[in-house]
Amino acid sequence: MKRTLFSSLVLLFLLLMACCGLSSNKSDASVNPRDTVDVPEWLTGEDSIAYIENTILQSPITAEDLLDLAEVHSVEDRVFNYNNFEKAKEFPQYAVAFLATHRDSASMRLANRFMRMANLVNLNGNAADKLQWAVAVNAALDSFRVTVPSVPSDSALYEIERVVDSYSSLTQSEMNFQCYVSATVDYYRTIETYRKWLLAVPASLKSLMQKEYEAWHDLNEARFAFWHDVSYTQEWYSMKPMEIEGFYEYLSENRRAELGVERGVILTGKTYRQKGTTVTAKQWEQWIVKHSVPEDLDILKGVEDNERIPSDSLVAERVNTLKSTFSCWLAARQAIASALPEEQGNSYDNITADIHCRIIGKLEDLISYEEW
Repeated sequence: MKRTLFSSLVLLFLLLMACCGLSSNKSDASVNPRDTVDVPEWLTGEDSIAYIENTILQSPITAEDLLDLAEVHSVEDRVFNYNNFEKAKEFPQYAVAFLATHRDSASMRLANRFMRMANLVNLNGNAADKLQWAVAVNAALDSFRVTVPSVPSDSALYEIERVVDSYSSLTQSEMNFQCYVSATVDYYRTIETYRKWLLAVPASLKSLMQKEYEAWHDLNEARFAFWHDVSYTQEWYSMKPMEIEGFYEYLSENRRAELGVERGVILTGKTYRQKGTTVTAKQWEQWIVKHSVPEDLDILKGVEDNERIPSDSLVAERVNTLKSTFSCWLAARQAIASALPEEQGNSYDNITADIHCRIIGKLEDLISYEEW
């Protein structure tokens, strides 16, 4: 399932930070695939390039595909817009305050590549493609460290958020976008944690763990889509994108914490005892029903804004997807538990039960919202 986050913010991003390159997915060397795409008339310049690249890139996606398409060529123009040469000439002693630094330029290039690759893989990729995205991001980070060796290796990711924050005018739309960037950085950290975990697990469990990762990915997307489209639909609320991305970042943080617990059980034989009560099928159904109406339904009805009330068909689609992806995730985890020695399998089952309990708010998260 594709993640369709903030289509308007993605468009804003493409307007502000556009990138291009050559695709390695060519079916005929004599025909440039870019020439086969019909671009809507209202998309011009860099937007048309982004549209073409989104159309060209299809799953399966390699890290090389992403790096090629996300190679930025116009970032210097973006930095130029923030340079005030007249002020720098008038006040040479303060020139540094009016001109983008080498570090800012390189950091903006990194931010462009990172988000461009994220947008490409979110629009066109699946769980396997997200792992390739992590590999591509790692390569982009390595290139950045060579360009700006003064930045510590463990701080390169923070440069993405820093530079976006530095050049923000703090309008609501830009703050929403900053939160989107922050959530995407955190999502990368979770995918990278999964990628390393899949490399570390015993050979006998690799295929089962791969299925669990894919099932988690689909469930994570379904949970987000369900919350975004059904239980929280305040489109008129200007801070909605910020709150949604904060929620998504929160989910990423907690999944990494859960993976740390699972790693201890599988690799070192640690025992995990269930902390919450097991969620029954009835409780799961009740939670879904409760969240299958917008939080602001009464307000929307009161102002007769029926267009913003999700249709029955949309609700049914999101609910069915949530249920089916949850069943697949549960089956994948049960397969892993069955393949483990009895004590480890029981501990793994206990983790699964607690994750389920947290999903419906019956158990505190490993990473509390206050800490996050």
